[in-house]
Amino acid sequence: MNESKRYAIWNNKGGVGKTTLTYLLATEYAIENKSENVVVIDMCPQVNISEMLLGGNGKGETNLDSLYNSDINIASYIKSRYDRSRFSKLGSESGYFIKVVKYNDAMPENIYLLPGHNDLDLCGGLINYLASAPEKKAWGHSRKILIDLITSYEEANKNKQNTFFIDCNPSFASYTELAILGSNRLIIPCTADAASIRGLRNIFKVVYGKSMDNDDNPFTQFFSSCENVGFDLPKIHSVIQNKSRSHEKDPSSAFRANMDELIQVVNEYHKEYPSIFLSEKEVLNVKDGNTIAAVLNHLGIPLSKLAAKKYNIYRGTTKFDEKHVDEKQKNVLLKDLSEVLSIL
Repeated sequence: MNESKRYAIWNNKGGVGKTTLTYLLATEYAIENKSENVVVIDMCPQVNISEMLLGGNGKGETNLDSLYNSDINIASYIKSRYDRSRFSKLGSESGYFIKVVKYNDAMPENIYLLPGHNDLDLCGGLINYLASAPEKKAWGHSRKILIDLITSYEEANKNKQNTFFIDCNPSFASYTELAILGSNRLIIPCTADAASIRGLRNIFKVVYGKSMDNDDNPFTQFFSSCENVGFDLPKIHSVIQNKSRSHEKDPSSAFRANMDELIQVVNEYHKEYPSIFLSEKEVLNVKDGNTIAAVLNHLGIPLSKLAAKKYNIYRGTTKFDEKHVDEKQKNVLLKDLSEVLSIL
């Protein structure tokens, strides 16, 4: 089998639609590649992608609670490593991955999930405590936790091609470092605004120790630690202008300027540091899918299975919002996604 493709979807900025993008890519990729195992890893304490995959609003939360009670989630694994085996595998790693269709029959047969947990923020302290231990290479062992889970899954499924999609939290916490190091490809979702572009620049700084700003301190601690331990960093696969209005014939001048700056930033870094990119600078657009995202979050079904009609979306104990999914809007989003899927 070829080496597994492991995609981390991350920007050092919230609100760019990373979870929705991860969900769309993983589910549609699974539908198009039925011979592969497609594995989603939830490394965000908001656990939105876990709930979506497990059935959406209500059902997904109930299913996730049952997995919490069974200690099948990323936080339970980290706690078990801390309690029982700080610097080596437990031996039960592959059991932390679940077959999603057993919980949500709307999902493809070949999609799997390492569920997230709200305690992931608390686990950040455990990870850093392990890193401070006096043992040799303690930092490296502490940052290898997700790698151990992934390689164990690969070993248990070595007769299949395995592709991973890792949903990341915006903050560069210790558990985000696990996600970055567990991947070999990085997809960076952006919106056409200044804050999102700053988040993109921060990725070059904090992950790769690269800056075009003549910083005296370009935040190289993580990069240097990875070099010392011998970790391979993921290559930048693509930058996705998510929630983009770039299809409009005449977007606003401010929006257009931010779009142009985003492309310029990617071009500058690709020219100066080509080795951190997987291939030619891929900047792609994915149309705004806010209404559709709300429906997918509620129902927990793949986009391509979504019917064009009106939906009542639960948003409280007794309140519902009416959302209308338009066939044309759905097809535009699927077309944009197909361009991204074609290069995965």
